[in-house]
Amino acid sequence: MIEYNKINASRYGIQFGSKFENRIFKRMTEDCTNFISQCIWAGYGGTDGYSLSRPEDIRALRNRAANMYRQTPLWYGLEFKSLEEFGSMPFIRVEDFWNYVVNNDSSGPRAIGYNNGKHWTELDVDVEQGDVIQFYHEDVQRYAHSAIVVSETKQNIVDSMEGVFVAQHSADFSYRPLVDAFNANCDIGTCKMRLLKFVPAYF
Repeated sequence: MIEYNKINASRYGIQFGSKFENRIFKRMTEDCTNFISQCIWAGYGGTDGYSLSRPEDIRALRNRAANMYRQTPLWYGLEFKSLEEFGSMPFIRVEDFWNYVVNNDSSGPRAIGYNNGKHWTELDVDVEQGDVIQFYHEDVQRYAHSAIVVSETKQNIVDSMEGVFVAQHSADFSYRPLVDAFNANCDIGTCKMRLLKFVPAYF
């Protein structure tokens, strides 16, 4: 059983959130969930033992990605130099990612989902470092953006979002105020937002 290390997931998000590419995994055209899956990969030990800044370690991590280390046949990304076009749908797509981690009863990442289909003010658990937030987009009638909480704050965002920061791709941020992420994705008055909290898993 592999514990989910929320600090390592957050570090990955902060290190690479504002970078277009990190030379470990291949970037997708719409990269938000591809990037979040990488953060979760780091949280489950994908980057353990290596620095996120040394070129030689980045090469070693690219090899880990290519060798499916801490990934599964259903949940995998593409290493940076891959000639393939896409990682797996649960790795790169918002809805598929949620469905996979919430319903997974085999190897790979697992999470408890909260507030699915509900207005964000109905969220009844605290938001904390390493959690993943997904925003519903009215224009496409589905959840369409993922971000990871990187601040150390643990709080009820219904009372206040101040002090909560996220990392994300598309657009690329390492430390974005949560309120800005809300305003970029939906009308805060009507916005649906759901939350994932990751739990120990097998790989």
